[in-house]
Amino acid sequence: MTPTPPGPRPIKPKGDIRLLFVADISSHAREPFTSDPATPDQIERLVDHFALSGADALGQEVFGQGWVTYFRSDTYEFDQRPQHRRWIPLLDRGINPIEIICNRAHERGMKFIAGARFGDDHGAPTQGAQWMFDHPEFILKDVPPGPLANPGNAMDFSFKEVRDFHFGAVEEIARRFDVDGIEITFRSDNHFPYPRSISRERQHLMTELFQRIRDMLDDEGRKKGRKLLLGVRVPETIKECHDCGLDIPTWITTGILDYVSPANTMYANHNAQWEEFSSLTDGTNCVLLPGVMPFCSASDARSDTVPWALQPNTGESGTTDHMAFQSRVYLRPMAANNYRALANNMYGAGADGISSFNYQEQYTGNLMGDFPGSLGLLRELRDPDVIRASHRTYLFRSMMGGTDYHGGPGMASTGAIKDDKIVLSRETPGARQEYRLRLCEQWDEIGYTYAAIRAQNLRPGDDLAFEANGSPVPPDSVRRMWHESGRSTNIGRPLPAYSTVIFDLNPDAMIDGDNTLGVTLTNHEEGASGDILIDEIDVTVMP
Repeated sequence: MTPTPPGPRPIKPKGDIRLLFVADISSHAREPFTSDPATPDQIERLVDHFALSGADALGQEVFGQGWVTYFRSDTYEFDQRPQHRRWIPLLDRGINPIEIICNRAHERGMKFIAGARFGDDHGAPTQGAQWMFDHPEFILKDVPPGPLANPGNAMDFSFKEVRDFHFGAVEEIARRFDVDGIEITFRSDNHFPYPRSISRERQHLMTELFQRIRDMLDDEGRKKGRKLLLGVRVPETIKECHDCGLDIPTWITTGILDYVSPANTMYANHNAQWEEFSSLTDGTNCVLLPGVMPFCSASDARSDTVPWALQPNTGESGTTDHMAFQSRVYLRPMAANNYRALANNMYGAGADGISSFNYQEQYTGNLMGDFPGSLGLLRELRDPDVIRASHRTYLFRSMMGGTDYHGGPGMASTGAIKDDKIVLSRETPGARQEYRLRLCEQWDEIGYTYAAIRAQNLRPGDDLAFEANGSPVPPDSVRRMWHESGRSTNIGRPLPAYSTVIFDLNPDAMIDGDNTLGVTLTNHEEGASGDILIDEIDVTVMP
């Protein structure tokens, strides 16, 4: 493995959006954020709280699964989910909550971006607007394997009628309300029939739809006397985008997009290589705003009440137990030093800012009392120099390790395997493996850095040797602790017996970009059996 830097850093990020805060379509339609029925004052207060994040732009999702939310339409059905009934008394009085949100955002100095979900399959197979079920011929029938890809409410964008339906909703929002732009979120990754080769073949259909949206926004912007933005939330790699029918390179280079926010929609990836997007946005007016989420992996986000989190890959796909994650209990989300590390890698790879998504998981559920205080974690992420002034801890995780509900072990909904890990076999003397560590750091500024790994089944009689970019880690800098009873959920995701290993890293041996950690099993405990698994690596950097 040859470490490669992400390329030269931008002198200054372009554009005027450093932080885009996106509010989920449903998560704030409940107590304690708003009562039932909701009042205008509560909605304004909610926007005031969002402003505490320091956001330059507020995105509120208002269309999904064929429903419009936060306003009434003569063409589109209002969202039928119970939590959205709280808006009905206001709507009956002729008050559209979207207008309250938009006006308050402007008063607080934020742009307002209306969000539309294309291909959202929440609640499959039966949840969604009646239009979908009146047209079963438009519903995707060939879907990827796995219990989450249930056919029933995901639409096939191969059909012009489906594309027209989604365009019409976006057009109505842009023409009726004082929005500053539209964000299209591809939350689910099935837009054309499976296999994914069909999605690649039909990318031009989605490109034609986006060019049509671009032209409409330009037309409406001329009427309003300002440019209306078009942004998109897509998977975290270009390959995944193509596999989902999204020709992002064309959308960027032809001027269709004003910003692009790549990311997994649930989990943040500290090891992502954002320069494949920044190499496209560089020299264009398109801004790169990678996505920030509170958790780094499916296992870290859920407790031992979920069978597959405690015992990976032991349940059969589609069983009641296997689907129990729907009633998940969250563990601890990222802390401030983790957010700083995540954002630092984004800026270091050429990002112009960041965008939060599903950030409500930082303060809902068991964490409900941390609102709006937890929004303050985002404020310092607006400034790369502020980030570099404080210590930061990178979390390298197996994003989908221990899951198989997308059709295979470690597979994401895009079909990509996201299961970074080191497996050392006791059957192979001198077994050695490598792990790529993305650390976009200016190492001459760093005073001290160290790594901490959790190695499952690494026993007291086992010995490991480490190298960073080929430079051996001095054995006297290595510290260890054996956890014979494993790890309980009050600390993190449950683990069997494991060792914590901490060792110093020499800043002079590190690279601004991709680094290689080499791990060798130099001796194994007599009588011990089973592989040694490393899928948690933390790297802390202190200026």
